[in-house]
Amino acid sequence: MYKNEFGALIIRIVLGSIFLIHGLAKFQEGIAETIKRFESYNIPYADYVSFGVAGVELIGGFFLIIGFSVRFVSALLIIIMTGAIVFVKFDAGFLNGYEYDVALLAMSCYLLFGGSRLLALDKLFVRDTKKKSKVEFKRSY
Repeated sequence: MYKNEFGALIIRIVLGSIFLIHGLAKFQEGIAETIKRFESYNIPYADYVSFGVAGVELIGGFFLIIGFSVRFVSALLIIIMTGAIVFVKFDAGFLNGYEYDVALLAMSCYLLFGGSRLLALDKLFVRDTKKKSKVEFKRSY
């Protein structure tokens, strides 16, 4: 077991759980309330964006947990977290403002660039591009 893959697995499951719960909360409170909250932040096209954000958080969070389309979902989450920082949290400053969002953004970037294949469904659908060399080199002493 590779330690980097184990770390990526932990990040993937934690990040997926956070977004799954946040997306579920947006739908449970009623999407109309989510739209009102997005409008209060002056987010353009709040009625469409709120559906998109809630859907990506809910479905994308689930996909991260099971390890399906990890890099694509991470890219979507990077867009969402950048929007959250710019439109909602930036004026509050770093402390008690957007520090949590930066952490989620960094975790998403890690998964986008590094991926996470340990215990992931992606392993079933994506071919491994790293070809193993058939040539073995032996040391001569």
